[in-house]
Amino acid sequence: MKKITLALFTLLVLNTSFFAQTNSTGTINLSSTAGLEYSGKIDITASGVTLTLVGPSDRWLGLGFGANTMTPGEDVVFFDGTNLTDRTFQGVGATPTLDSNQDWSITSNTVSSGVRTLVATRSLDTGETNDYVFSTTDTSINLVWARGNGATFALAYHGGSNRGITSSGITLGVDDFNFANNFKIIPNPASSKINIQLSNSFKTAKVKVFNTLGKQVYNQSISNIDSSLNVSNWSNGIYLIHLEIGDKSGTKRFIK
Repeated sequence: MKKITLALFTLLVLNTSFFAQTNSTGTINLSSTAGLEYSGKIDITASGVTLTLVGPSDRWLGLGFGANTMTPGEDVVFFDGTNLTDRTFQGVGATPTLDSNQDWSITSNTVSSGVRTLVATRSLDTGETNDYVFSTTDTSINLVWARGNGATFALAYHGGSNRGITSSGITLGVDDFNFANNFKIIPNPASSKINIQLSNSFKTAKVKVFNTLGKQVYNQSISNIDSSLNVSNWSNGIYLIHLEIGDKSGTKRFIK
Protein backbone atom coordinates (compact mmCIF):
# COMPACT_ATOMS: atom_id res chain seq x y z
CA MET A 1 0.00 0.00 0.00
CA LYS A 2 1.20 3.48 -0.71
CA LYS A 3 2.42 5.16 2.45
CA ILE A 4 -0.17 7.64 3.69
CA THR A 5 0.86 10.60 5.79
CA LEU A 6 -1.75 12.36 7.90
CA ALA A 7 -2.83 15.78 6.61
CA LEU A 8 -1.17 18.35 8.85
CA PHE A 9 -2.81 21.43 10.31
CA THR A 10 -0.48 24.38 9.70
CA LEU A 11 -0.81 25.84 13.16
CA LEU A 12 1.98 28.27 14.02
CA VAL A 13 2.81 28.44 17.72
CA LEU A 14 5.23 31.05 19.06
CA ASN A 15 5.80 29.51 22.47
CA THR A 16 5.98 25.72 22.41
CA SER A 17 6.30 25.46 26.17
CA PHE A 18 2.51 25.62 26.40
CA PHE A 19 2.06 22.51 24.28
CA ALA A 20 1.75 19.03 25.67
CA GLN A 21 3.76 16.01 24.67
CA THR A 22 0.67 13.95 23.83
CA ASN A 23 -1.86 14.31 21.02
CA SER A 24 -5.01 12.23 21.40
CA THR A 25 -8.31 11.37 19.76
CA GLY A 26 -9.86 10.90 23.18
CA THR A 27 -12.26 7.97 23.52
CA ILE A 28 -14.07 7.24 20.23
CA ASN A 29 -17.38 5.39 20.62
CA LEU A 30 -17.45 2.90 17.75
CA SER A 31 -20.46 0.77 18.65
CA SER A 32 -23.12 1.36 21.30
CA THR A 33 -24.94 -1.97 20.89
CA ALA A 34 -26.01 -3.01 24.38
CA GLY A 35 -23.65 -5.60 25.83
CA LEU A 36 -21.30 -5.29 22.82
CA GLU A 37 -20.08 -1.72 23.25
CA TYR A 38 -16.81 -1.01 21.46
CA SER A 39 -14.53 2.05 21.69
CA GLY A 40 -11.04 3.08 20.70
CA LYS A 41 -8.46 5.71 21.60
CA ILE A 42 -5.24 6.78 19.89
CA ASP A 43 -2.52 8.64 21.81
CA ILE A 44 0.52 9.97 19.95
CA THR A 45 3.85 11.21 21.28
CA ALA A 46 7.20 11.80 19.63
CA SER A 47 8.27 8.33 20.78
CA GLY A 48 5.32 6.37 19.41
CA VAL A 49 1.60 5.53 19.21
CA THR A 50 -0.54 3.97 21.93
CA LEU A 51 -3.78 2.31 20.86
CA THR A 52 -6.48 1.42 23.39
CA LEU A 53 -9.38 -0.82 22.38
CA VAL A 54 -12.27 -1.58 24.75
CA GLY A 55 -14.86 -4.13 23.67
CA PRO A 56 -16.47 -7.52 24.31
CA SER A 57 -13.93 -10.07 25.53
CA ASP A 58 -15.27 -13.08 23.62
CA ARG A 59 -14.61 -12.02 20.01
CA TRP A 60 -12.13 -10.37 17.67
CA LEU A 61 -11.83 -6.59 17.45
CA GLY A 62 -10.59 -4.60 14.46
CA LEU A 63 -9.65 -1.01 13.56
CA GLY A 64 -8.42 0.39 10.25
CA PHE A 65 -6.45 3.63 9.92
CA GLY A 66 -6.83 6.36 7.28
CA ALA A 67 -9.60 4.54 5.43
CA ASN A 68 -13.28 5.05 4.61
CA THR A 69 -13.91 1.42 3.64
CA MET A 70 -12.06 -1.89 3.18
CA THR A 71 -10.05 -0.46 0.28
CA PRO A 72 -7.29 -2.87 -0.85
CA GLY A 73 -3.91 -1.84 0.53
CA GLU A 74 -5.17 0.11 3.56
CA ASP A 75 -3.79 -0.53 7.05
CA VAL A 76 -5.81 -2.40 9.70
CA VAL A 77 -5.20 -4.22 12.98
CA PHE A 78 -7.15 -7.09 14.54
CA PHE A 79 -7.01 -8.60 18.00
CA ASP A 80 -7.24 -12.37 17.48
CA GLY A 81 -7.55 -13.45 21.10
CA THR A 82 -3.78 -13.48 21.65
CA ASN A 83 -2.09 -10.91 19.45
CA LEU A 84 -2.90 -7.56 17.87
CA THR A 85 -2.16 -8.54 14.29
CA ASP A 86 -0.95 -6.05 11.69
CA ARG A 87 -2.88 -6.62 8.45
CA THR A 88 -3.77 -5.15 5.06
CA PHE A 89 -7.26 -4.87 3.56
CA GLN A 90 -7.85 -6.92 0.40
CA GLY A 91 -11.22 -5.42 -0.48
CA VAL A 92 -14.82 -5.61 0.74
CA GLY A 93 -15.79 -9.17 1.62
CA ALA A 94 -12.20 -10.45 1.78
CA THR A 95 -10.33 -11.31 4.97
CA PRO A 96 -7.39 -8.88 5.49
CA THR A 97 -4.02 -10.57 5.08
CA LEU A 98 -1.22 -10.63 7.65
CA ASP A 99 1.67 -8.24 7.04
CA SER A 100 5.16 -9.72 6.83
CA ASN A 101 6.19 -7.61 9.83
CA GLN A 102 4.11 -7.40 13.02
CA ASP A 103 4.76 -3.96 14.53
CA TRP A 104 2.22 -3.67 17.37
CA SER A 105 3.23 -4.75 20.87
CA ILE A 106 0.57 -5.41 23.51
CA THR A 107 1.43 -3.72 26.81
CA SER A 108 -1.80 -4.54 28.66
CA ASN A 109 -4.65 -7.00 28.11
CA THR A 110 -7.25 -7.17 30.88
CA VAL A 111 -10.77 -8.58 31.08
CA SER A 112 -13.42 -7.59 33.61
CA SER A 113 -17.11 -8.57 33.54
CA GLY A 114 -16.90 -9.59 29.88
CA VAL A 115 -15.18 -6.39 28.75
CA ARG A 116 -11.64 -6.44 27.35
CA THR A 117 -9.29 -3.46 27.60
CA LEU A 118 -6.37 -3.85 25.23
CA VAL A 119 -3.43 -1.44 25.08
CA ALA A 120 -0.74 -1.71 22.40
CA THR A 121 2.11 0.45 21.10
CA ARG A 122 3.87 1.03 17.81
CA SER A 123 6.35 3.51 16.33
CA LEU A 124 4.99 6.51 14.40
CA ASP A 125 6.52 5.33 11.13
CA THR A 126 7.44 1.65 10.89
CA GLY A 127 9.05 2.08 7.49
CA GLU A 128 6.68 -0.55 6.09
CA THR A 129 4.80 0.46 2.95
CA ASN A 130 1.54 -1.08 4.25
CA ASP A 131 1.55 0.77 7.57
CA TYR A 132 -0.13 4.09 8.33
CA VAL A 133 2.20 6.94 9.31
CA PHE A 134 1.08 8.85 12.39
CA SER A 135 1.91 12.50 13.03
CA THR A 136 2.46 14.42 16.27
CA THR A 137 0.74 17.49 14.79
CA ASP A 138 -2.95 18.35 15.31
CA THR A 139 -4.86 16.72 12.49
CA SER A 140 -7.74 14.31 11.83
CA ILE A 141 -7.99 10.62 10.97
CA ASN A 142 -10.54 8.44 9.18
CA LEU A 143 -11.23 5.07 10.79
CA VAL A 144 -13.05 1.87 9.90
CA TRP A 145 -13.95 -0.59 12.63
CA ALA A 146 -15.36 -4.07 13.06
CA ARG A 147 -15.88 -6.72 15.71
CA GLY A 148 -16.75 -10.39 15.58
CA ASN A 149 -20.30 -11.25 14.55
CA GLY A 150 -20.36 -13.91 17.27
CA ALA A 151 -18.35 -15.23 20.19
CA THR A 152 -15.32 -16.31 18.15
CA PHE A 153 -11.77 -15.21 17.35
CA ALA A 154 -11.89 -16.82 13.90
CA LEU A 155 -11.46 -13.79 11.67
CA ALA A 156 -14.07 -13.59 8.91
CA TYR A 157 -15.91 -10.86 7.05
CA HIS A 158 -19.47 -10.17 8.15
CA GLY A 159 -21.80 -7.36 7.14
CA GLY A 160 -24.37 -5.70 9.36
CA SER A 161 -24.21 -3.57 12.45
CA ASN A 162 -20.91 -5.02 13.70
CA ARG A 163 -18.83 -2.72 11.48
CA GLY A 164 -18.76 0.95 10.51
CA ILE A 165 -16.77 4.06 9.66
CA THR A 166 -16.00 7.20 11.62
CA SER A 167 -13.46 10.02 11.87
CA SER A 168 -11.81 11.83 14.72
CA GLY A 169 -9.68 14.88 15.34
CA ILE A 170 -6.30 14.38 16.97
CA THR A 171 -5.53 17.31 19.24
CA LEU A 172 -3.35 18.14 22.20
CA GLY A 173 -4.43 16.23 25.29
CA VAL A 174 -6.55 18.34 27.64
CA ASP A 175 -4.74 17.06 30.72
CA ASP A 176 -1.39 18.23 29.36
CA PHE A 177 -2.50 21.40 27.63
CA ASN A 178 -3.71 23.50 30.54
CA PHE A 179 -4.09 26.73 28.59
CA ALA A 180 -7.04 25.22 26.71
CA ASN A 181 -8.99 25.46 29.97
CA ASN A 182 -8.96 29.24 29.61
CA PHE A 183 -11.62 29.28 26.89
CA LYS A 184 -14.82 27.45 25.95
CA ILE A 185 -16.62 26.90 22.64
CA ILE A 186 -20.41 27.04 23.02
CA PRO A 187 -22.31 25.24 21.56
CA ASN A 188 -20.19 22.43 20.19
CA PRO A 189 -21.30 20.94 17.79
CA ALA A 190 -23.14 23.84 16.15
CA SER A 191 -24.59 24.60 12.71
CA SER A 192 -24.92 28.38 12.53
CA LYS A 193 -23.13 30.27 15.30
CA ILE A 194 -20.66 29.64 18.12
CA ASN A 195 -19.44 31.77 20.99
CA ILE A 196 -15.91 31.59 22.34
CA GLN A 197 -15.91 32.35 26.04
CA LEU A 198 -12.65 33.67 27.44
CA SER A 199 -11.74 33.32 31.09
CA ASN A 200 -11.89 36.44 33.23
CA SER A 201 -8.10 36.67 33.06
CA PHE A 202 -8.17 37.65 29.38
CA LYS A 203 -9.99 40.43 27.52
CA THR A 204 -9.03 39.82 23.88
CA ALA A 205 -7.65 36.98 21.77
CA LYS A 206 -6.65 36.29 18.18
CA VAL A 207 -8.59 33.39 16.65
CA LYS A 208 -7.45 31.21 13.77
CA VAL A 209 -9.56 28.31 12.49
CA PHE A 210 -8.27 25.45 10.32
CA ASN A 211 -10.13 22.67 8.53
CA THR A 212 -8.90 19.06 8.29
CA LEU A 213 -6.81 19.86 5.20
CA GLY A 214 -4.88 22.52 7.11
CA LYS A 215 -6.58 25.40 5.27
CA GLN A 216 -7.19 28.51 7.36
CA VAL A 217 -10.89 29.45 7.19
CA TYR A 218 -10.98 32.22 9.81
CA ASN A 219 -8.53 34.75 11.25
CA GLN A 220 -9.87 37.55 13.46
CA SER A 221 -9.54 39.08 16.93
CA ILE A 222 -12.28 38.63 19.51
CA SER A 223 -13.03 40.07 22.92
CA ASN A 224 -15.11 39.11 25.93
CA ILE A 225 -17.78 41.48 24.62
CA ASP A 226 -17.79 40.33 20.98
CA SER A 227 -16.87 36.64 20.64
CA SER A 228 -19.50 35.31 18.24
CA LEU A 229 -18.43 33.44 15.08
CA ASN A 230 -20.79 32.79 12.16
CA VAL A 231 -20.12 29.22 10.99
CA SER A 232 -23.21 28.77 8.80
CA ASN A 233 -21.17 28.92 5.58
CA TRP A 234 -18.54 26.44 6.74
CA SER A 235 -18.67 22.89 5.37
CA ASN A 236 -19.71 20.18 7.79
CA GLY A 237 -16.74 18.55 9.48
CA ILE A 238 -14.09 18.91 12.16
CA TYR A 239 -12.18 22.16 12.73
CA LEU A 240 -9.38 23.27 15.02
CA ILE A 241 -9.94 26.62 16.76
CA HIS A 242 -6.61 28.11 17.75
CA LEU A 243 -6.42 31.05 20.20
CA GLU A 244 -3.41 33.29 20.75
CA ILE A 245 -3.26 35.62 23.74
CA GLY A 246 0.08 37.35 24.04
CA ASP A 247 2.77 34.67 24.09
CA LYS A 248 0.29 31.95 25.03
CA SER A 249 -1.79 29.79 22.70
CA GLY A 250 -4.36 27.01 22.87
CA THR A 251 -6.28 24.74 20.51
CA LYS A 252 -9.66 23.03 20.75
CA ARG A 253 -11.70 20.92 18.37
CA PHE A 254 -15.03 22.12 16.96
CA ILE A 255 -17.56 20.05 15.00
CA LYS A 256 -19.85 21.71 12.42
